[in-house]
Amino acid sequence: MSDTQTVVAEDATEGSPSAQSGLARLVSRMPRAGWGIAIFIALFVIGGLLRPSLFTLPGLISTATFAAILAVASYGQTIAVIQGGIDLSVPNTIAFAALGFLTWNASFGPVIALLLALAGGLVIGIVNGVIVAKVGLTPIVTTIAMNGLLFGVVLLNFPLSELTVVPDLVTSFTSARVDLAGLQIAIVLPMALLLMLLLQAVLSYTGWGRSLFLVGSREDAARLAGQPVARIRISGYALSGLLAAFAGIVIVGYYSQAETTMGNSYLLGSVAAVIVGGASMFGGRGSMVGTFVGALVLGQVATLVAVFNLGATMQNLIYGLIILAVLAAYGRDRT
Repeated sequence: MSDTQTVVAEDATEGSPSAQSGLARLVSRMPRAGWGIAIFIALFVIGGLLRPSLFTLPGLISTATFAAILAVASYGQTIAVIQGGIDLSVPNTIAFAALGFLTWNASFGPVIALLLALAGGLVIGIVNGVIVAKVGLTPIVTTIAMNGLLFGVVLLNFPLSELTVVPDLVTSFTSARVDLAGLQIAIVLPMALLLMLLLQAVLSYTGWGRSLFLVGSREDAARLAGQPVARIRISGYALSGLLAAFAGIVIVGYYSQAETTMGNSYLLGSVAAVIVGGASMFGGRGSMVGTFVGALVLGQVATLVAVFNLGATMQNLIYGLIILAVLAAYGRDRT
């Protein structure tokens, strides 16, 4: 066979259905978090082309820091989604914990106030879980009702005059700076990464974590296997509430301020980060690593929105479009 014939034969093979199906298999096997990384890189490059000052290491760290705070607020949402639910009480659990912490700090000191705030988030999560698992109400109705209840509690119980002093205990693991190769990095970024690794290990290597995936994907199979489905769901929501309360502490420590509506932006943001990170809204799939990647994508979107002064309304609009696009792309793959 001549060289020309060989080239023609190779071209025909590359364009054959088998080659195309091989490429399709390769694409289908790519981890969903990998798509999030690809989207983030594309947005980062586009931002650099539009404004070169964004295409720098300090610009990347700034975006990653914003993403770290959003990721902390989304870790609990990840657990709720993996078990086939959703936690729409995240916004006001954040506000309740942050405002409660600052208020109680004035009376009891930072350590007791921190424990009370985290305990409050834990109780909120347990109540959500009991209503969903025992009473049988849907997660959406239960958690959105809890969110409304908490908003009333926040408005009635926390006077704004006491919410100005943030103790060093909290700023030491949120807004304090560490030097890394000459760059000043807010400690909230490595803290969020460590928390991600810890939670991912819990999901991947513990019986409770594996049970959470089973309950989210095959609840009937979990019951037949003897899994305590109700207890797993309640514990999942409890951890979600605890992590949302911790997010409130992190946010108030980093921004050094708290107000009753401070959690609102994390309602859509936490859900979007989880979905963009590859979790299934039908339950049974998701990861903390993916959620952090999703937060990175949304952080880059927020950076571009801020740079071009498009406003919070446009940011929420883009978040909503991202959620719809991802659900449309993944919706047919209910596995």
